[in-house]
Amino acid sequence: MVGASLAGLSAARALRSAGFTGELTIIGAEEHRPYDRPPLTKEYLRGSWSTAALALEADDEPAARWLLGTPAVSLDASVRRVVLADGRSVSADAVVLATGADAVPHPLLPVGPNVHTVRTRADAERLRAQLRPGRRLVIVGAGFIGTEVAASAVALGADVTLLGQDTVPLRRALGEPVGDFLAGEHRAHGVRLVGPARIADVDRAGDEDVVTALRLADGTVLPADVVVVAIGSRAATGWLAGSGLRLAPEGGVQCDAIGRALAEGTADGASIGRALADGTADGALTGRPADGIVAVGDCAAWWDVGRGTYHRLEHWTGAVERADVVAGVLLGTPGRPARAPYFWSDQYDLRVQVAGVVAGHDELRIEEGSLADRSFLARYYRAGAPVAVLGVNQPRLFTRARRALDRTADDGGTALAS
Repeated sequence: MVGASLAGLSAARALRSAGFTGELTIIGAEEHRPYDRPPLTKEYLRGSWSTAALALEADDEPAARWLLGTPAVSLDASVRRVVLADGRSVSADAVVLATGADAVPHPLLPVGPNVHTVRTRADAERLRAQLRPGRRLVIVGAGFIGTEVAASAVALGADVTLLGQDTVPLRRALGEPVGDFLAGEHRAHGVRLVGPARIADVDRAGDEDVVTALRLADGTVLPADVVVVAIGSRAATGWLAGSGLRLAPEGGVQCDAIGRALAEGTADGASIGRALADGTADGALTGRPADGIVAVGDCAAWWDVGRGTYHRLEHWTGAVERADVVAGVLLGTPGRPARAPYFWSDQYDLRVQVAGVVAGHDELRIEEGSLADRSFLARYYRAGAPVAVLGVNQPRLFTRARRALDRTADDGGTALAS
């Protein structure tokens, strides 16, 4: 396993549960054993969770050899040999790629003394140390990480400005009514929403290159004591250049519909995905996946049969469920992820839960509760068919709706994408 992550640990667990008794080696760039990352922008950032609470491992974890604190720098897919930054190499009968994703950098705001991203435990700790009452925080990016950091920073007493590329945070991700609702929640908690906006320049002071203000293209100046950049993520796969594996334009490892990494020069996901969907034998494919290499988690771009494209599923539950699939692939008993993609977000006293594929919906209906009550269930439709469900402070109704959505997931494992 290359990646001491949730996906890497889940793959190790799945292999052991399925009866694998051979040696497992888990390689990690960080010095820490696997830890939970969603709380980094929420409970851990606020200081209500300890580092121990983040730990993913239980007392009865499967035996493995851990190589931590030294990232992988190259892979020769033809012989499944991984080279580490310290010069060591590890050869294996099978390789699970689970290196996750990195924050997309902003060209004018590289990480610095008071400029942060939040992808690792160290990132969250460094940011938390600077979030004191009254400090002016500007968050660049109004997606889930940006809005969660905003809510946590408000709880810590910071003066928060949320800068986005749209008039409403999360409108593209969740639809305009839900985006408007969440925007109202942030405003009610004192967050200043600015958007759509483009940063034209940055003011800095001192030899330490401390950012003091952001200058927008319309002339607005946003003073800042602390800045968080949350403009997206990209697969942590730069180390795979020249490996012999095919990488998607955004960097994800291109895989077939069950997580097998594709070798350069072999069939693309479309032909492989169609063959898997209609039951065609592997021998009918015009090319083959790389032997003994799978990818899972944020670094993996699996072929989505329903959408007809490669797709990185950046969700906690997806990493766990797809780890079961790739473990089966390596052991000769491949399954398919049948559950609809699921994720959640905690902002203030709101629990936002989403299952399915919201992108591409053409209708959104509030079917239970109401926006005014701050508790509701919404369904997303495409061409009259339900493709996703969202709940805000409706855990029981959401659970039932999610189960109903799961039952409609197609056998190819690409839930409600068509």
